[in-house]
Amino acid sequence: MQPNGENNGDEVAEGPLADQTHLRVLDIRERRPVGHEMHALTEPGLHIVRARVHSSSTHEIGDHLEVSSDGIGPISIVRFRDLTNQANNSLLDAVKESITENPDEHLSFFNRAQNLSLKMHAFQLLPGVGKSTAQSWVQIRGANGWVDLDEVSKGLGVDAITLLAERYVKELENPAEVPSLLELLVRSEK
Repeated sequence: MQPNGENNGDEVAEGPLADQTHLRVLDIRERRPVGHEMHALTEPGLHIVRARVHSSSTHEIGDHLEVSSDGIGPISIVRFRDLTNQANNSLLDAVKESITENPDEHLSFFNRAQNLSLKMHAFQLLPGVGKSTAQSWVQIRGANGWVDLDEVSKGLGVDAITLLAERYVKELENPAEVPSLLELLVRSEK
């Protein structure tokens, strides 16, 4: 890290943030005694992070930035409960945008979802989906699956992106949620 707090691009993060390439800005707030702090969502792993920024005027809520952008300090994971109200309000939309721009791993959930046990299907992990709905979705999916998330939404009569995003946000809020679709679909080693 440079003396002024900027990332010079030579620094390599370790741990779950090592392979994160982009940030979606959730909020920027003033930090005392000096500077600003950004709350953001990483891509591709969908981690909630914070980073120091030198000027709030260079970035806005909703911006999509490279992790190594000038003026952004090192990123670190932040707990859901430590998010600002604005960041919390922006999170669902940021997750939906990320799913929309990188649909393949998310589509694979709908195409490969199967029984987790004798009593529960993977579709039941989604908000508002019960056993009978999950069974009907398997029949609608058929053997061939879907080509894209729009086809999933039309076939099932739901907004597939919103359903997945709501589940991901629930998992971000409660990391102990098991099984974790974030870990299975987004953060797993491919």
